[in-house]
Amino acid sequence: MKLLFELRPVDHLDASVDYYRELGLEPIAWPSDDTALLGARGHGPTIALVRDPAEGALGTGGVYDVGDIDTFFEDHRELDWLLSPADSPLGRYAVFADRTGTAIRLLDPAPGDAVEPAGTVERTLARA
Repeated sequence: MKLLFELRPVDHLDASVDYYRELGLEPIAWPSDDTALLGARGHGPTIALVRDPAEGALGTGGVYDVGDIDTFFEDHRELDWLLSPADSPLGRYAVFADRTGTAIRLLDPAPGDAVEPAGTVERTLARA
């Protein structure tokens, strides 16, 4: 498992982006109207801000790359899966709970560039 970035559920996406911008993180991509990836200029994402009540219920946590999520899911059926593999704006996504109940998020990034999926550069510039 490789840590990709931290996911932080938020209620007010634009205000949260502005807050982290003041701390030195820049919007890298807007994969959807409810998701913003932020990081240091010229680098990959450090955090993903997501406006989604279901993510809010899971809390803040890391997002990990395990390669092919569907294969990982099949090989680890014994885990406490909270969300089986599904498509998301960032790629294939799944969530399981560890032994303490902490949500462990997995992402198999979208084909191409997971940091800036097609069409997000323009939206990033428009919101900057």
